[in-house]
Amino acid sequence: MSWLKQSDVSANHPITLRALEMEEADDRILNEVYGWVNRCATQSAAHDQDYIVTKGTAVAMAGSFSRFEALAAAAIFCGYFTEVMITVEGEKRKAFKLVEEEDLFHMILKADKDWTQQRQADNRDLAKTGPVRLRDGDACRYCGRVVGWGADRKSVRWGSIDHVVPGEPGTVATMVVCCGQCNSKRKNDPNSIWKTLPVPTEPHIGPTTAAWLTEKCGTPTKPTYTRIPTESVSPAPVNGQQATEEPPTVEQPIVAAPVEDEATEATPGLSSDSVASTPDHAVENLGTTEQQPDPEIKSEIKTDHRLISDEESGRSGYAGSGRDGSGQVGLGRAGLGAQLPAHPDPAAHLKRPPKPAANPQPSTRRKRPRRRK
Repeated sequence: MSWLKQSDVSANHPITLRALEMEEADDRILNEVYGWVNRCATQSAAHDQDYIVTKGTAVAMAGSFSRFEALAAAAIFCGYFTEVMITVEGEKRKAFKLVEEEDLFHMILKADKDWTQQRQADNRDLAKTGPVRLRDGDACRYCGRVVGWGADRKSVRWGSIDHVVPGEPGTVATMVVCCGQCNSKRKNDPNSIWKTLPVPTEPHIGPTTAAWLTEKCGTPTKPTYTRIPTESVSPAPVNGQQATEEPPTVEQPIVAAPVEDEATEATPGLSSDSVASTPDHAVENLGTTEQQPDPEIKSEIKTDHRLISDEESGRSGYAGSGRDGSGQVGLGRAGLGAQLPAHPDPAAHLKRPPKPAANPQPSTRRKRPRRRK
């Protein structure tokens, strides 16, 4: 495929700006010469002319003979073109050679394009690539690195077929397995400084190559190696055992040791795990020992050096364990405790008369004097 690459800095290249140094330069000569040369370069690349611009192409792109002469003189002055002689069908003709400057225009040469097409054709030929991969296996013949035949062409282990003699059609003898790194570094190797390793006596053939040789090339092949399956292992913590290991089990006693509560003693011989294990007489005895608060007397709780009455705090006035005002006293740390006797009138505190204000404020409303009739 033919193509022309125009550099991003070509419009401000020194060769382009040199048009303003001409004695007969005007306001349009800079852009006119640049555009004309650009069109001539495009035609040269499209017809595989290798930077050669024929006179006929130059006249056609200029639009007229008179304008062609002015533009050709300006292009030669700037350094775009040089006059050359070419041979066409045994006849010498005058033409122009476009400067080979990558910061201006760059085109692929016809020889490079033909070599690319030949290399691609050789890589698609199973009669060549099949025997090469069967002979070399999956190891690079330049460095010995094991290659992979996936689609990741950026990897250094990308597997490819390389031509030992570049520029010539490949054969089984002149084609070798090559890794991506060696193929990129070697390029065309014009001086042949890269030497291949000897042909392996036991090729390193993996499952992918074995399947490809069997299915695509019709050569039944068994792999000589398989990859060791790997399992993901969780990283070990900085201080401690592996995260995947279970912590060692600790033997628990069948019956936990009893714990005495500071506020209430557990009844001997009774379990504190459930309320059902507490006999009724224990509840009665406990009720006789606890003093019921007088409904007419307000208890006060001292918290943070302040006195808060039961009405202001919303408490019920019952002695409890502190578990959300349940009014139960625990027999142990795990027990729910015994229920206190019911209050004779739970709503008694709601029937109390409102508490008079401590310091009533005198009314500031003035009385209006009576009118005498």
